[in-house]
Amino acid sequence: MLKAEYQQRGPVPQDVIEAVQLQLPEPAAGQVRVKVLAAPINPSDVLTLTGAYGMLPPLPAIGGNEGVGRVEALGEGVGNFKVGQTVLLPVGCGTWVTAMNAPADKLIPLPDADPLQLAMLTVNPPTASLLLSEFVDLKPGDWVIQNAANSGVGSYLIQLAKLRGFKTINVVRRESAVAGVEAEGGDLVLVDGPDLAKRVRAATGGAE
Repeated sequence: MLKAEYQQRGPVPQDVIEAVQLQLPEPAAGQVRVKVLAAPINPSDVLTLTGAYGMLPPLPAIGGNEGVGRVEALGEGVGNFKVGQTVLLPVGCGTWVTAMNAPADKLIPLPDADPLQLAMLTVNPPTASLLLSEFVDLKPGDWVIQNAANSGVGSYLIQLAKLRGFKTINVVRRESAVAGVEAEGGDLVLVDGPDLAKRVRAATGGAE
């Protein structure tokens, strides 16, 4: 088994992190042994390695903030999971590992599905959902405008907005990004520019 560990931070992420051997004890009481199936590399992960992220774990540390795994063994007293079950890993637990012992009460059971998709559930989808619910009381038919619409959060926002009956105006920085955002289901995709507000008003009929 391996873990992606770093002893220090530096400007070049790949220079400070390396794969080293991992030895795991049997899961303790209340713990679950989880084999990691997939763990994404997010911009926040890279910024953590360089020291530029807002929240930094103490050193030495293991990379990775989110991921998904399969239960391999149960510690004493764990009765709400079973071997073979798919689970979402705790945020910030160091997911770039072959396997880990995690607290059972921090794991979230998941259906069996594509682990590459499940591994990305923790950060971007909740962010997109909260953007649609925590700032303005939106009603079906309302327009929502976002920039960086071709980002991970932007993609989820488009899909969640459509499920909730909202229409999206999606701003990107380059023409080559337009087709991808349209394919995601964006109602209106515009390239940023000095006349953006005018084009938005024209396209939406002056909608608020």
